[in-house]
Amino acid sequence: MNNSKRIIIAIIIIVLVAAGILLVESIRRGGSLYKVLRDGTETFSGECVPIVTGKASPAKFCAENAAPLVKKSFIDAEEKKHQEGWLLRDVLNLYVSTGELNPGTLVRVSSSSRGKKAELAWSAISDEANMVILAPTKQGTLKLASVMKGLDTRTLWVQDVDKIEIVRP
Repeated sequence: MNNSKRIIIAIIIIVLVAAGILLVESIRRGGSLYKVLRDGTETFSGECVPIVTGKASPAKFCAENAAPLVKKSFIDAEEKKHQEGWLLRDVLNLYVSTGELNPGTLVRVSSSSRGKKAELAWSAISDEANMVILAPTKQGTLKLASVMKGLDTRTLWVQDVDKIEIVRP
């Protein structure tokens, strides 16, 4: 076998390995590769996000639940990109009355696939000036973003949110 055949075989192997990695990642994220290649828009089309409220079975925030909510937006300080989504306060109020949430109530937003979580006080979430939003991504999932100190940079945001938990004092 000459060198040119070895190079061609090596290139084919590299391409197959890369394609395999992309395929596995796409399946792991619920077909996100297909969704991005298909339309590339930021829509919430992924799996429903469970909201653990302490009741027997968790509530589920799905795309159809977002329809009546008003979207809010801000420009992120790092990349100057428009971030648009639903206020976490409004999402939680779909499942829990405001009277059940007090300033000491904590809300944990987490992503098991990214190994990230944010723990926020209800008082910070309920303040609209903090712009604590669940924004749809191009992968069809949600990300927690905000202009609030401690959650105002992309590295602190929680991408691929897959659980929201209300922790009462």
